[in-house]
This record gives sequence, structure tokens and C-alpha cells, in this order.
Amino acid sequence: MEWLLVAAPLLAEVRNIRRVRARVPTCVYIPARGRDEPLSHTSRYAVVVRDPDDDCREDACVKTPAAGKAAAVEYAVNNARCEYVALFDSDVYFTPEDAERLAAAAGSDGVATSYRVVVGRNFWGWVAAAASDFGYVLMGLYRFIWGGALAGRRDVLAKVVQGASSAVSDDMYATARAKALRVPIRFTYLKLISPPPADSPRPLFNWLLRQYATAAKLGPPAAKIGLAATAIWLATWAIYPQTLLIYAAAGYIRRKALGAPAPPIYIPAAVVAYLYTLAATALAFFTKEVEWRGRKIKLVTTGESIYNVSRF
Repeated sequence: MEWLLVAAPLLAEVRNIRRVRARVPTCVYIPARGRDEPLSHTSRYAVVVRDPDDDCREDACVKTPAAGKAAAVEYAVNNARCEYVALFDSDVYFTPEDAERLAAAAGSDGVATSYRVVVGRNFWGWVAAAASDFGYVLMGLYRFIWGGALAGRRDVLAKVVQGASSAVSDDMYATARAKALRVPIRFTYLKLISPPPADSPRPLFNWLLRQYATAAKLGPPAAKIGLAATAIWLATWAIYPQTLLIYAAAGYIRRKALGAPAPPIYIPAAVVAYLYTLAATALAFFTKEVEWRGRKIKLVTTGESIYNVSRF
């Protein structure tokens, strides 16, 4: 058992290494709501896609007929005029080179994703960063779409996000649809710096619980089985505590390799992040309601297909 716990992060990292030999011209879009700090820097590289009732403050800005991130994603892909399209979350820092590298990694038949690297402002912000890095490994193993960025040929992306506007979780929907359509999901390392989703104890736990509860209640069978296995996996760390050090070291080294901040406080923060993640995965299967993007969402499955199971 111990060797499996140790080998998993290494296997995830090896699987995610791709050599991108070229960059391709790419249209870049940012689904946005409000005014995230990074958006003031990144909007110069992209078309910002806003809700109908939101104000356009950027030079390159369009409004969608319907509200919500998923609607913005669908609108951007369907109206793009480039062969390749890249989409970035509004709360991450990126460069035009990042967009072109991501699109090149997708190839002609797949989609490519990369995951955000959270940077904390205080201890709890670094707990969020370490917890995000645990997810980095898990999403990398499962090939989960949209941890901060997504790119591909416009016609391929259009198939993957088709119908996402009606889904509660646009990234889970797109992941399930790509797998069902047998569209390859590829990964490339990008330094996508992001502020922490929360920097105090309760909001931080609520963020983690929302992430895992959504997967537990609305995800496909593979996601549910994987989440249950993850909870058991994390529980075994109590027997093999050295595993936590290996995961923390993996996240620390990855950050250094990307040139992202990785202060010494990251290591003790990883211990708390482990406890939070274990509690969140265990409670995920019993959580019936979460707060997401300013509204309460009941996590009730309908028994329909995976493409409709997330609909409200």
C-alpha cells in the first residue's frame, strides 16, 4: 500500500509532461463577472465575455444573450473566428504565449487544459494553495477539464461544450462530454497564478466541500467511485504519514519548476490542507446543498444522462 501512495503523485506528474514543439495562432476569451484583479492585466490579451447585465469595461468585450460562465464559454466558442480557441478563468494571470502553447498541446483532435497555481496571502491562503495542489494531482490523474484554462480547435471545443449552458458545473459537464465523445484530454504545464479562493478557515472549507460535493452528487459513476477511493486513500495517510511529506514536496517542487511562489509556510499549510481535504471528501456524499457563484444549489440528481444530470 505504501508504495502505491508514494507512486501516485509521480505517475500523475509523468503522465502530464508533454513537449509542445510549436505555438499556433489563437483567439483568447475570458468569461468574466465583476472585476477580478488579474483581469486588469489579462484583458489586453483577450476578448472578455460578460453577462447581459454586466458592464463592459474592456476595449475588447462582448456580451452574451444569457447569463453565466457556461453560457459565456459556449458563446465564445461558437462565435470565434480563429481555428484555435483558448479560454481562461478571469481570476488567473496568463500570457499570449500561454494561450498559444495550450492550443498547440490540444492538437487537431483533442482539447488541452492546465491548472491554476494558487498563491496565498496569509497562512489560510497557503492552506488553500496546498489543497488546490492536492486537487492538481487528482485532476491530472483523471484528466479533468478546466482547472483554469481550456483550448482546442474551435470545431472540437464546440462539440465538447455544446449544451453546457444548462449545466450546474460547466467543467464537470465538459469533462464528461469529452470522455463520452472520445475526445482526447491533454495537459500541459502553465504558470497560471491565481489568488486563493478563500483565506479564512470556514470559507476555505466551504470551497473544498462545494468542489467535492458537486462531484459526489452530480458526477458520472467514475467520478463518484474515484472520490470514494480518494477518501479512503487520504485516510490511509494516517497510517503512512510520510506520504503527506511526499505530496507536499511534489507540490513545492512543481511550483519551483514553474517559477511560482513557494515559501516555507507551504509545508505546514499542507498538513492542514490534508485534514481539510479528507474531511471535505468524507462529507461530500452527505452534502445536499452548496453555495456557488452567489446562489444556493441543491445537489439532486435526476436519473437522466450525464449531460442532463447537472441541470436545474
